[in-house]
Amino acid sequence: MSTATISRTAIPLMGASEMAAAIRNGELMPLEIAEALLERTAAHDGKIRAYSHLDRETVLIEAETLTKEAKEGKFRGPFHGVPFGVKEQFLVEGVPTLADWADPNPAVSSIEATVITRLREAGALLMGKLFMVGPSGTPPSRNPWNISHTPGGSSSGSGAAVGARFVPFALSEQTGGSGLRPAAYCGVSALKPTYGRNSRHGMFQMVYSQDHAAIIATTIREVANVFALTAGYDPKDSSSLADGAYKGDITLSKPPRIGVVRNFFPEMTDPEMNAAIDVSAQKFAEAGADVVDFYLPEAFGLYDPLSAMVMLSEGMVINLKDAALQADKAMKPTSEVTQVRAKYYKIPRQFADLIPATYYLQSQRIRRHVRDVTDASMAGFDAILMATAAGEAPADPRTSGDPSLLVPWSHFGNPAISIPAPVLSANNMPLGLQLVGPTMGDEHLLGVGAWCQDVLGVLEAPALP
Repeated sequence: MSTATISRTAIPLMGASEMAAAIRNGELMPLEIAEALLERTAAHDGKIRAYSHLDRETVLIEAETLTKEAKEGKFRGPFHGVPFGVKEQFLVEGVPTLADWADPNPAVSSIEATVITRLREAGALLMGKLFMVGPSGTPPSRNPWNISHTPGGSSSGSGAAVGARFVPFALSEQTGGSGLRPAAYCGVSALKPTYGRNSRHGMFQMVYSQDHAAIIATTIREVANVFALTAGYDPKDSSSLADGAYKGDITLSKPPRIGVVRNFFPEMTDPEMNAAIDVSAQKFAEAGADVVDFYLPEAFGLYDPLSAMVMLSEGMVINLKDAALQADKAMKPTSEVTQVRAKYYKIPRQFADLIPATYYLQSQRIRRHVRDVTDASMAGFDAILMATAAGEAPADPRTSGDPSLLVPWSHFGNPAISIPAPVLSANNMPLGLQLVGPTMGDEHLLGVGAWCQDVLGVLEAPALP
């Protein structure tokens, strides 16, 4: 195929691996891809507002270098010339870190996050940084399917950028439910890996024992290809797992056994979301999967108070720093966001620093026990199926959506993925299916997700405003 057969407008609709293959065989060059994505972004990001930092000149200079190397047959790695974006939570050397999107004077980082370095070493081209929810509330990012709706958060820009096909993949982060939910709301796929498999070095902390470097991409197979590059032990991250490296092929030897979760969560999910789960489960069964009802163990219900205790205890230090920063810069937090947080945590924030250390330690002990019990309940299943979010993305600028269906898996550290349901909501918005597996079962879970997505199909990119 010659470059003439791949139109400029078709390039943004390609996946990361398609782009990498086209560069390897000379069908496309990194500069062509970068220019096409920059053109799409320039045409539509004025309304979607995914990017918080985009230096067009720097991108084009690096793309030219990557193009020269490709023409000489020199490839840095498997993703040579493939563009990507990163959530503001990840540090990029020499680039401002907009932890609070309303910060008038953000600090410039002197280091780079390990996961970004690994992607660059594989040849990937960093396009820019993407908005996240900060202390001042929901940032200006909007959903590419309908700009009156949120793209989710806190990885708002990451979900919007991939959903709009400004980049084929982006790094996101999940502490409660902020990595997978934007993917679900924006009609794309995502992975929150087992805690410790992706390095957190250079990713500023929210809640130490629940922060996960996550990945959003156009399909779950593309997510797996990115995870193969980012996963692995990092001596700079004390929570990094010694056996965290990618473990290989995600191909399944036979159709999976899937448990449809029937307790705890269905009553928290909108009727049309529950219907989408049932439609998907039926399609899986027709394709040969063994689909049965699944009930989480009674002890699982402790995730709610346990997560609140851990997030309050660990997150209070971060919140105090945020408050001090805002006061120093005469910034005021959004009152609606403060009220939403207080409702979610169920304990007034000002009392969080009074939690006795023994309560926190006991919560951690119970947390490990419940995680083990939950993992054991999944024995004999390839994955369990539930919703990623209660329904479609809310049409409310004061919220980035409810994280409740994602919080337990962030708390226990299980791998979880999100893929689009095969049906849209009544408002023609995407609905996300969440698949969960036991800890360290990431590759097998990705294989199940790829199989499921092959059955259901992939949502086409939305018509952009």
